[in-house]
Amino acid sequence: MSAGPAMNARPAVGDRFTLVKDPVTTVQLVMYAGASGDFNRIHYDLPYAQEAGLGGVIAHGMLTMGFAAQAVTDWAGPGAVVRDLSARFLIPVRPGDRVTVEGRVDEVREEEGRLVVAVGFEAATAAGRVAAGSGIVVRPTR
Repeated sequence: MSAGPAMNARPAVGDRFTLVKDPVTTVQLVMYAGASGDFNRIHYDLPYAQEAGLGGVIAHGMLTMGFAAQAVTDWAGPGAVVRDLSARFLIPVRPGDRVTVEGRVDEVREEEGRLVVAVGFEAATAAGRVAAGSGIVVRPTR
């Protein structure tokens, strides 16, 4: 579920956008393992993850990154291209966590007939911030 306005014709520095995901499930983690090819057992095998000292199963970092990418692309809308998306992962996401991604516009400029928008984002659960990052959204000027 996204909240906040989609990127308008001319976003402004300080504009914000939000995406709230349903709680992460172990089934989702198994499906993501299959889709990504990352079958590390810490993502779906509870006893293994506990023996590894993680206190339980943890989500793939790139699943959290996917949530951030969804927040940016949902906001950017059709015709926009998201590039240079990067993040730091701060604490693990676990099954049952509801991830909320909050984004903001940090810079807006025109380059060669294109609108270039620098965005930042933070992802959080009830346990705290799980990731922080940035990206660039590009689209033709209207």
